[in-house]
Amino acid sequence: MFMNFQQNNLQFSTSPYLKQHEKNPVWWQSWNDEVLEYAKSTNKPLLISIGYSACHWCHVMEHESFEDDEVAKIMNEYFVCIKIDREERPDLDALYMNVVQLIHQSGGWPLNVFALPDGRPFYGGTYFPKHQWLELLDNINQMFHHHPNKTTEYVDSIANGLTKIETIDLKSITDFSKTKIEETFEFWQQQFDDEWGGFNRAPKFMLPNAWQTILRYGIQTKDENFLIQTKITLDRMAFGGLYDQLKGGFSRYSVDAYWKVPHFEKMLYDNGQLLSLYANGFKIFGEKEYQTVIEETVNWLKDEMLSPENAFYAAIDADSEGVEGKYYVWNSEELETILKEDFQLFKSYYNIDGFGKWEEENNILIRLTDDDDFCEKNAIPLQDLQAKIKGWKTALNEVREKRIKPHCDEKTLTSWNALLITGLCDSYQAINNIEYLDLAKNAMDFILENQWNGETLFRNYKEKQTTIPGFLDDYALTIEALIKLFETTTELHYIETAQELTEETYNQFYNHKNKMFAYKSHYDTPLVNETFEIYDNVISSSNSVMANNLFRLGKILHQEKYMEQAKQMLSNVQENIFDHPTGFANWINLYLNFSHSYKEIVIIGKDAKKYLEEIQKYFIPNAVFVATEKEHLEITKNRLVEDKTSIHICENYTCQLPVYTIKEALENI
Repeated sequence: MFMNFQQNNLQFSTSPYLKQHEKNPVWWQSWNDEVLEYAKSTNKPLLISIGYSACHWCHVMEHESFEDDEVAKIMNEYFVCIKIDREERPDLDALYMNVVQLIHQSGGWPLNVFALPDGRPFYGGTYFPKHQWLELLDNINQMFHHHPNKTTEYVDSIANGLTKIETIDLKSITDFSKTKIEETFEFWQQQFDDEWGGFNRAPKFMLPNAWQTILRYGIQTKDENFLIQTKITLDRMAFGGLYDQLKGGFSRYSVDAYWKVPHFEKMLYDNGQLLSLYANGFKIFGEKEYQTVIEETVNWLKDEMLSPENAFYAAIDADSEGVEGKYYVWNSEELETILKEDFQLFKSYYNIDGFGKWEEENNILIRLTDDDDFCEKNAIPLQDLQAKIKGWKTALNEVREKRIKPHCDEKTLTSWNALLITGLCDSYQAINNIEYLDLAKNAMDFILENQWNGETLFRNYKEKQTTIPGFLDDYALTIEALIKLFETTTELHYIETAQELTEETYNQFYNHKNKMFAYKSHYDTPLVNETFEIYDNVISSSNSVMANNLFRLGKILHQEKYMEQAKQMLSNVQENIFDHPTGFANWINLYLNFSHSYKEIVIIGKDAKKYLEEIQKYFIPNAVFVATEKEHLEITKNRLVEDKTSIHICENYTCQLPVYTIKEALENI
């Protein structure tokens, strides 16, 4: 007995994205075993459409096709139609994105894939205008029912391609060459955009994991070229239209090479990682601009993304009133009316009707220089300019608040909250605002109280419901955040929970053949292919995060098995690193742990936490931090000096003589 599939069933979902489609005339279903059984019983192919709530082209295709009765009638007659929120089901998104990339060598969202009733794919694409979509629906239906051999041929061809993509061989553990990784950085440097920052391409993504690794390399090797390039990137991103100049927070990417025109949606995962990057940039360069970016971004997150349960929502849409970017852009007449005699200075500062001009006489607020240079060119004292900027932001935000806001996707995702927790900890270390640490701890409390039951870490939370068991990124990024919280707060329960989650990750995801971690738990319903996520993208791959976690946990907990596992995982992928550094940025960070100096910094005594806070104001990427008043962990044993707080700088557990001041410690580090 089946439920009624001849209707749209998305009203039963908690996903904001799926609920956006609940009134479509298409008979959309959520992905589940019962839907697949129904497809088999009716011998209808699956039409799988994947997107997310802040996706502009998803909205366009919905309006053109999925809201259209003519299109819906054909879809309902020929297919079992399934809607998937890629943020809730990244396992399905990864599988079917690989399909489209195999076919077209590119991908994106909306992602539309056709599959056999059991889920095996045979064709797919991204956005289709209505007339192309109708033609495709008819062609797919004809092929499925009248040319089954051709359909089978496509299924087998794609299956073979997927197998090649997902095959990771077990490699012998090797040494990691300092010379080889230095050559890789030289090759990577050729891809830098020396004028605008970032990498020399468009569209331009921020890729904070890459710049974290590049920043680390510059500091650790004292190579000024990498530090300068990172600073150019940080400056240009903060000046650009990509950054919300009035309220803070970054959009997802820039459509051009100049960080000018953003794809206007704001994602939690970007902003969490960028908090970490700007915090570390502030530690090195001391730029007041970077502190402002941190403060404004956290304030925006508190105002617009913080849930009543002290977790953070997933995303804010690009569109308002059906127009991309409408909430954020300004025309000069409106600005002049609001700012009056200040308009000319504002116009020059934000490049109104100049470089900032966009579509339909609208402007994106964008800066081309820092405040010191602007003051010099415009003969205005810095203090006066900063007072004016504060006034401009207040006045324009008051006007903007009255506009119709973009939709907020009010679901909570464990992995993205974990990224933000890490970013808040880094921000706290950099500028010592205790509120940031409180926000981080509250968000972690939410995860451990609502998403973790001692056996399963859940991925999603909406309307007091959590329905999807977590994937490897949920576990790996939460472990990473717990390690960061331990290193920042000295609270032992964070590292204990990190180890508990690590052991559960082994239990649910570990593959004994290739000694990597599968993306999907062994206890979940298997998909067509087992996925091993190894490529770093806008978020670091779950295997690279896990490998870095194991290295750090191995150091902190004195667990050699974790260190060996990290070494094995890196050995499995290392040949890929040298030719594609941007796609392995977080793996390169791990490589540097093995190829370059890496330290254990142990602080013990009654002032341990105070000493820790002082040392963590400096960017020390090649170290783990353990601070405690007592000898709680193996790494702290026999280090306590009576009535003193001692700092032990160690490498591979071989320690220098203890020192007793921050100055001496920094000299030895």
